[in-house]
Amino acid sequence: MNGFWLNGTHFVLCERSASMTRNSILSFIDAAISDPVYEAITMGAGPGPTVISKLMAYRGLCLSSCHCLNGFRPKVIVVPDYECVLPQQHIKYIYDEKTSFTNADGKEIPWTQKNVAGGYRDINVTPFDGCGIHHPAITDEVQFRLSSTDSPTTILWRAPYIKGLTCEVDYPTFYAERGVTSIKDIWGVSHDVTPDAEPMIILSKSMYKGFKYFQTNKDATDWEYYWEQFEKYGYCLGVAKWNFNKDIEPVYTRCNYQVLQTLNLPYQEFVELATDSIKWAQKIIDGDPFYSMCFLGLTADKCNPLNDYAKSVVKNPAMLKQYEVRSYLISLLTKYIDEMCCGKIWIKSCFKFLIPDLIAFMEAAAGIDPVGCLGDNEFYCITKEGPMCGDKLITRNPHICDSENVVLHAINNELTSKYLSHLVNTCIINSKSIIPQRLNGADFDGDLVLVFDDDRLLNGVDKNAIPVIDVDDKITTEPEEFTPENRLKVILRTMKNLIGEYSNYATVYRNRCGKTEEQRDKYEKYIDIISVLTGKSINNRWPALVTA
Repeated sequence: MNGFWLNGTHFVLCERSASMTRNSILSFIDAAISDPVYEAITMGAGPGPTVISKLMAYRGLCLSSCHCLNGFRPKVIVVPDYECVLPQQHIKYIYDEKTSFTNADGKEIPWTQKNVAGGYRDINVTPFDGCGIHHPAITDEVQFRLSSTDSPTTILWRAPYIKGLTCEVDYPTFYAERGVTSIKDIWGVSHDVTPDAEPMIILSKSMYKGFKYFQTNKDATDWEYYWEQFEKYGYCLGVAKWNFNKDIEPVYTRCNYQVLQTLNLPYQEFVELATDSIKWAQKIIDGDPFYSMCFLGLTADKCNPLNDYAKSVVKNPAMLKQYEVRSYLISLLTKYIDEMCCGKIWIKSCFKFLIPDLIAFMEAAAGIDPVGCLGDNEFYCITKEGPMCGDKLITRNPHICDSENVVLHAINNELTSKYLSHLVNTCIINSKSIIPQRLNGADFDGDLVLVFDDDRLLNGVDKNAIPVIDVDDKITTEPEEFTPENRLKVILRTMKNLIGEYSNYATVYRNRCGKTEEQRDKYEKYIDIISVLTGKSINNRWPALVTA
């Protein structure tokens, strides 16, 4: 709490990014410059009583790795979050069960532990949580400033108190077709959205984490003040990540054991899934020029040999038949073969940005009833072969229980074709079902999902599995004063990342073959609880498993 001294310099606790939290890393700063740095990070906003874990995460954005777009100041507006209720969803959920036990002295001790219940419940959702849109001109300008060969139609933004993702959409044309000339921001100010208007980045309120901290006048002047402070402290908009283009998006991805162990496939079908991986490895072992050179990264658009072995292959592909080169290839391949034995096999699939129904987003931003372009079991996804069609399996890492296997029907219609067909490397899901909640409480601020294009997997999905939902997903601790003592409590509570342990626990219980129905139900309940706890760990919400 008081820091430490090193070579005569007093160091005190500084900020930490989300990745630092996940890896239990702390940063320290010279106490002599701590106060001015703190002021710059907060931009002069006094937090008052707040949820400390959230504020620390927002302040940690200053340490995010990103590409800085110096001097780039487009028009940015913030529109209200659209919230709705999905009625009577059949789910399983976690609740606190009060029980007791008798200790060694014969005294009965009250006890509260997690248990699983099922039923039909109304689910409150924010269908566009963490996501917004931007004008096509913004894409062009960002691509120029990044010197990127890929068109950044999907951009993960970073700025003080701003975090989330926007997608390029031709909103002027969309609104012109519907007779909409302006939309209102969260302060009630109207903004022109006609074709001749200034290009904008349109954020949802969930992306602007500073809304509760910049509340001097509680009107648009607070937003103006934010940007004054932004300039005063020398900040810039940053891009943390953007999409692949259609030509270089991976077609095959190595799956892991977590997905495979939740699929109920007959032995022979399971063996067939590994066929592509076995053939791939065998081709490299045999010195096939195409497979071997791709494995070494020696492709036409990227030929940068890493060592003398690779250089010799570039100069003369016949070297692939030489014993020493083949031995080198096999030594590299051994790691892959070992991991295949643990479930890491090549399956036709790709990680993609999880995106909400952007047609519904634009409708909601304009005050129109958000019907959207996708039904409650539909999604839209573009590949280099064109729009996906038919039922597809969608998962997210880490993957714990059967109900996290989401099967949606891929479609293409007039609206998706006209307004969304350029959004490659994305999985656009409907806003009428509890898909994000099923995927460990995912949202749309840059989360990735794995979209499979292999119909064999569908045979192993339990389509009757009842979704396990964290019904307390947005519940956080009570606001506290931002004191060193309270800050230390939060750090100690989040120093250990349990996601890997939770995944291992789930595997243990999944591989235990219960002899009775009661045992099998107990193991399934444990896996359901672990699924919810994993989602909480991903989002840094830390419940107690049991309390006395």
